[in-house]
Amino acid sequence: MSWAKIVNEKSSLANALDLVGDHWALMIITGCMTGFSRFNQIERHLGINRNLLKTKLDRLVSAGVFEKKPYKENSKHFEYLPTEMCLKLRPIIVGLASWGEQFLTKEDTPITNRHAVCGGKVEVKLYCMRCDDDDLTSMDVELTLNPDAGKMATLIVDTQNVA
Repeated sequence: MSWAKIVNEKSSLANALDLVGDHWALMIITGCMTGFSRFNQIERHLGINRNLLKTKLDRLVSAGVFEKKPYKENSKHFEYLPTEMCLKLRPIIVGLASWGEQFLTKEDTPITNRHAVCGGKVEVKLYCMRCDDDDLTSMDVELTLNPDAGKMATLIVDTQNVA
């Protein structure tokens, strides 16, 4: 199955990766969540090309990840403020960074995620929304088909085969 078909069929993972799955998008999001919210700040902080940054920011704004606001009244300069949608990415970014630190950078990482109150390392836990089990491992999680989505996919296929 092609990537385009998976995205078109509304795969949650494929659509999420399509929006935020490249390193620039995640670094821009992380930068904005840590206080680098103005275009020039992001550009300097990340060392990203201006045209690429503009393209990425426009896409993230249009998807609802950021809210674009003038930095000052009547200003041509903007800041990009994280929306609730953006803030919901924080645990995913923390988890990805934690995984990278554990398996790729070890002690050499220049930055790490710490609890603001006590300074302890932060990790992400899996949680079941139905039974409130908050001690899941990756082996407790299975990928299943969404029965309602399957009906929609069948309807799409059936309507496309009509002559």
